[in-house]
Amino acid sequence: MRLLMILFSWAVTFFGGVILSDTKRFQVHRYFFRSKKIKKDARFVVITDLHGREFGKGNQKLVEEIRKRKPDFVLLGGDIMTAKDRGEQIINDSIDVACNLVRDLSAFTKVYYALGNHESRVQWSPWKFRFTYRDMLKKIKNAGAHILDNSSTFLKEYGICVHGLTLPEQYYKMTNRRDLSPRLLQTSFGSASDGRYHILLAHDPEYMPTYAQWGPDLTFCGHYHGGIMRLPKVGGVISPKLWLFPDYTGGLYHLNKKDQVVSRGIGTHTFPIRVFNPAEMLYVEIKKG
Repeated sequence: MRLLMILFSWAVTFFGGVILSDTKRFQVHRYFFRSKKIKKDARFVVITDLHGREFGKGNQKLVEEIRKRKPDFVLLGGDIMTAKDRGEQIINDSIDVACNLVRDLSAFTKVYYALGNHESRVQWSPWKFRFTYRDMLKKIKNAGAHILDNSSTFLKEYGICVHGLTLPEQYYKMTNRRDLSPRLLQTSFGSASDGRYHILLAHDPEYMPTYAQWGPDLTFCGHYHGGIMRLPKVGGVISPKLWLFPDYTGGLYHLNKKDQVVSRGIGTHTFPIRVFNPAEMLYVEIKKG
């Protein structure tokens, strides 16, 4: 019995230390791509799933980590804020954190903000909030972000077209096994085979095969938080829909001869833990040729 208690105490201490370490710090993961479609080399940072989290007062640790890499732009891939019915103060604080981050980043680079399910909840359940979806988008825009809400922007200098996909509520429902048609992307963004380099910000990686079928050169997703816990040779353990061992929980994938990257995210919310799964920021370079 004493041995069991010692082992239990050791396990609690060990995993407690892992969780504390993986949630209190973030790693920078680098990705390098090359394409003949690019007019000029581009370097940028991708952040998903901050959920109102702060690394240092006012997120200065995160801002300085981004600043020192001198990115041409920053892509925010959704759930930068948390919209959960837990009281107005928590929700408002989360939006303020997101807007302050956008404001600080906009001081030295361009920021493009695609929406996740948490930003979209303000539209899905407007009675839960003191502000409207339109007011929320205006606040983010006034902080300095270019919002991509089922819309696109063309970065002419680089030959890059960036698209932000905002999925309807039914695609995030816990019991949903709904298929996503490429027509939804075609209707929102047109063709991805026009000779330009296309980057898609699509928060939910569950529909990665559909994104690849539409045909962007590079897709960024998040949402799964790396699967909460990561196991060697297995990957992430659980999805937000509570599916075990889901596909596409973190890292680089290749579907339909296209590159797709899933961020493990940089914050937490419902399950505020990470096990062998440090928070991450993505640094990306795309070179011409």
